[in-house]
Formats: sequence, structure tokens, C-alpha cells
Amino acid sequence: MLSLAELMLVCHGYTVLTASSGQEVLHMLELWPDLKIDVAIDVVMPMMDGFELAERMRKIRPRLPIVYMSAYPEKAELRPEQTRNIPFVPKPFTSLALLGKIREALEALDTPLSQAPGQG
Repeated sequence: MLSLAELMLVCHGYTVLTASSGQEVLHMLELWPDLKIDVAIDVVMPMMDGFELAERMRKIRPRLPIVYMSAYPEKAELRPEQTRNIPFVPKPFTSLALLGKIREALEALDTPLSQAPGQG
């Protein structure tokens, strides 16, 4: 799944860094604190679930948008509660679905809080 997502993104002009474990991700963030990362795509990895990894990444980079990939159903009400209000791409996915979620996450980062959906 990692290789497929990487290929989809590279084919659409993105530069992609990959990691094979949550520890590797955290190590990269700590080792290169100035490394520009626009969005993280979080999948289930060995030894650390995606939610633990996201929580630890947010301690290092609080504003880093995170898009989750999972085999959970697309309908939010059928997913575990903690996954219902997060940027989410259900597997299997198309490159358009993945790119759309990434764009949503990046646009949400650029939206001032006073103009965010549901705010005023």
C-alpha cells in the first residue's frame, strides 16, 4: 500500500518521503526539524498504531496535517468513533481520492479559524 500511494503521489508531482515504521517517522522529524513537510499520510505500521503516531507527531509538529488511510468503511458512522472526524481515505482508493483528501487537509491548514467550517 505504501509503494502504491507513493507512486500515485510522485506521478502527480509530489515529493514523497516514506518510512517503514512509526519510529522511523519520529526519528526523521527529530533529526531534521527544519525539513519541510506539508502533509503526513498515516497508515497502520508495525509496533505503533496510527493514532499513537499522529499524537507523537503533533507534539513535534503541532500544525502538520495528517491524512489517515485505512480499510475502515467510508461511511463515518460505521467506523470507530475516534476515526469519524478525521481526514480519511478508505482502502482501496484511487489516486483522485487520495489527492482530494490531501488537498482538503492542505486547504484546511490555510483556512483561518474564524473562517473554518462551522465557525461563525
